[in-house]
Amino acid sequence: MGAALISPMLFAATAAPATSAVEAAAKPETASKTEADTKPEAAGKAQAAQSAKSAAAKQGKDAKTLKDEDSRSSKELAVVYQRLSEQAEKATACIFDPKCLSSDRKVLLLMVQRREVLERLAARAQQGDLEAGYWRGTIAMEQARRQVNRGELNSDDLGARKEAMLITAVGAEEFRTAARFLQSPADKGMPDACDRIAEILANGYGMFADIKRAAEYYRCAGLGFLKEGRKDEVAQVIGKMRGFLPPNHMYIVELYAKLITREPSYPWRIPTETAALLEKSAGWGKVPGPGDALPKSYSGKTQ
Repeated sequence: MGAALISPMLFAATAAPATSAVEAAAKPETASKTEADTKPEAAGKAQAAQSAKSAAAKQGKDAKTLKDEDSRSSKELAVVYQRLSEQAEKATACIFDPKCLSSDRKVLLLMVQRREVLERLAARAQQGDLEAGYWRGTIAMEQARRQVNRGELNSDDLGARKEAMLITAVGAEEFRTAARFLQSPADKGMPDACDRIAEILANGYGMFADIKRAAEYYRCAGLGFLKEGRKDEVAQVIGKMRGFLPPNHMYIVELYAKLITREPSYPWRIPTETAALLEKSAGWGKVPGPGDALPKSYSGKTQ
């Protein structure tokens, strides 16, 4: 009886370690299986990241090659943009004229070409081309002025006041774009860029007015114009600075002094040949100084 009771207990005791051993043997297999499943997924992510990196590098290389293939200068691209804008305006006006033959497709094509020119200038500016930054900022500034003028013309009409507000907002955004592209050329001392960004900051076009920075950029423009011999532009800069600065401001005084001061184009002393001729003339000769003794022949009168 006792043996019959003990035997199942012993069997259960001896069977338990066997089950634990089986489970222990099965755990490493499960862990290795999970690790094996995870490795291909990580490898796939790494491969996808590498492919994306290669595609981005290729895209940047293609953009650089596209930029290098265009032999036109940034100024020439700005001229092309101006010509395309004029053609687009004429084509747009032609659409509403029944006597003129034009199509919407032509207008869209001109706008697309104009946008491509802007993108090319912007790409050059982002790569450090100061001239491209100046022309891209100049184009944005001209567009902003046109939009603001349109908004002011439509603001008197109650029906078009909402549209005028939207147009003015677009102009303000263009002014901010112009300031962003003009910043780098102006910081490098380009006088035209300094003049334009100073105008934006002084008048608060598209942003809060900053009189201090505007005065500094106007000074940069004035000194740059002086160095290039563009005195008319220097005078215009002084006039602009007098619009928001006191007349005795140090920048105004500095530019005005440099503008009116000219180096002599002839020597201060009289040439030797001219002095000899004057000595032979009646009543002329060497004029004695305050500490010199008067010669006997000197009368002090002109004969």
